[in-house]
Amino acid sequence: MAVERLVESRISIRNVEMSPIYKLLSLDESCEFVRLAHERGKSVILLEGTWDLTHPGHVQHIREAKKHADLVLLKLASAEYANKYKGEDRPIERFRDMIVSEFENVDAVFVEEKAIPPDNVSENARVLVQLNPDKVAMEIEDEHFFPKIKTVDYANRHLGKHIEPVVMVLPYVTSTTEIVSKIRKTPAVTGK
Repeated sequence: MAVERLVESRISIRNVEMSPIYKLLSLDESCEFVRLAHERGKSVILLEGTWDLTHPGHVQHIREAKKHADLVLLKLASAEYANKYKGEDRPIERFRDMIVSEFENVDAVFVEEKAIPPDNVSENARVLVQLNPDKVAMEIEDEHFFPKIKTVDYANRHLGKHIEPVVMVLPYVTSTTEIVSKIRKTPAVTGK
């Protein structure tokens, strides 16, 4: 019976769902996405990150965020940001936008075009206010956790918004940087 319900629900979703490429939005389109969601009485939670080399921590972050709002808007850091703040060889995956748009629990993806430094709280707060989500999900393990919490606070105190920070402690404490470091330290296996 449970399998039958699963099949039926997946078929009905597939019959009406558009291609995930339509989830990829500009800043203006993302603002419109949030506005329309609010107009329909739905809440939106924002996730932010580089999202290259997807791992279980990313999946858990999305799953946990989805518990706090009706819709998930994922803000994908620009390639320029990844290169500048994660390392010259980042982003690892060129098609990060396509990968994250395939996640079922991600309702829309804001593909950021410029690199705003994580510690530029006022500029990040202005973008946050433009997007106007109800909540922002952040992991306490995130290396930019404190600038993100300061950004939400700045938006609320100085820009007249009421955006709720959702602080998550996730069981999969890992990062792409840690995974890359581990891979680089592992000797190559040859086919001999």
